[in-house]
Amino acid sequence: MGFIIIGLILIGIGVYFGVFARAKSAGVAMEMQATATSSVAEAKEAIEAMADYNPDYREFVELKGTATTHEQVKTPYTNKPVAYYVAETVQVSETTEERRDSEGNRRMSTTKHEDKLSDEESSADLVLKDANGGEIIIETNGVSNKIDLIKSYDHMDMTDPYANMNALNIRSRYRRYNAPSYNGVGYRILGYKKIEKIIPLNSALYVLGEAYMMAGKLYIGPPKDSKKPFIVTTKSEEQMLEKTQSSQRSSLIGGIACGVIGLILIVVGIVR
Repeated sequence: MGFIIIGLILIGIGVYFGVFARAKSAGVAMEMQATATSSVAEAKEAIEAMADYNPDYREFVELKGTATTHEQVKTPYTNKPVAYYVAETVQVSETTEERRDSEGNRRMSTTKHEDKLSDEESSADLVLKDANGGEIIIETNGVSNKIDLIKSYDHMDMTDPYANMNALNIRSRYRRYNAPSYNGVGYRILGYKKIEKIIPLNSALYVLGEAYMMAGKLYIGPPKDSKKPFIVTTKSEEQMLEKTQSSQRSSLIGGIACGVIGLILIVVGIVR
């Protein structure tokens, strides 16, 4: 019975990857190919033309340009000038426990933990500037996870990144969990991982999303229709299309493999 259940689960996973995940990647590629590249001025003109009929009108557009900002933005750990960043501090720790197996033999089990202590992003507007000098603000608040960022720094050390913060010392809040170890058993902090993900200043940008006006400023952000893609990346359109095509192939292969293995397990479960 167990083989049959596992087989059915694998078939379900195969259907998801072979049909739904593959269709999602294909939809992204179709939107990219079907949407002609516009200038910022053309996007603004289209929105203004509809303003009298629909003040909240949004235009789905594809834009290309360079990343910039109107304020000085520097990463918190490396002090590097960038157009946009997301920075994280992660506490890395481990818990070692002593267990005994069914025969009474002593076994040591160690589990590694990573707990995010802080997560911040640059507050200045991320701006796309096209070849004609037109500028549009890219929406980042709450959607930074949808932006294709470049990991520029990933370092771990035992230095307390929150030293000299007294009552605000975040690390101290976690010390109550730092139980003393005995003969290698217990909890201990291994270190603190500092991570920076960025969009470099003046790097090429490809953006696909909905342009709209708000408070007299031109923005581009995720479409209201969740089925439509929102892309902000330093990769070229050609690279993104290649990525989606590769994703389609992987989903198809993975879906077929899961389906075949699932069928084999069902047959084994029936004949046993």
